[in-house]
Amino acid sequence: MRAYSIYQVRLEHLRSYGFRSLEAIRRDHPQRLGLPREAWELVYVYETESEPSLDWLFCLFNDFDGEIRPEDFTGRSMSVSDIIETPDGRLWFCDSKGWQQVQWEETT
Repeated sequence: MRAYSIYQVRLEHLRSYGFRSLEAIRRDHPQRLGLPREAWELVYVYETESEPSLDWLFCLFNDFDGEIRPEDFTGRSMSVSDIIETPDGRLWFCDSKGWQQVQWEETT
């Protein structure tokens, strides 16, 4: 079974990171090498035997009428600034056009 983790920006960090392109985030936070892990929360883990594309997962979790979205998914409809962690541990940022590979920056 393969696990795909869905992360969304925490409510208290929406102003800084929510629904923003990676370019805008980096422009406003030039000192950061990665994205602050504490600004995102794990909202769902999708387990499957298949190897879905990032775009397919976006469609699954951006399903407005809920016909295909998993019933137990309680996060927001997938949008810009959401992150998918693939089974190989790579993080993919949903950007305004496509996907960008990112990394967490742990802060103390």
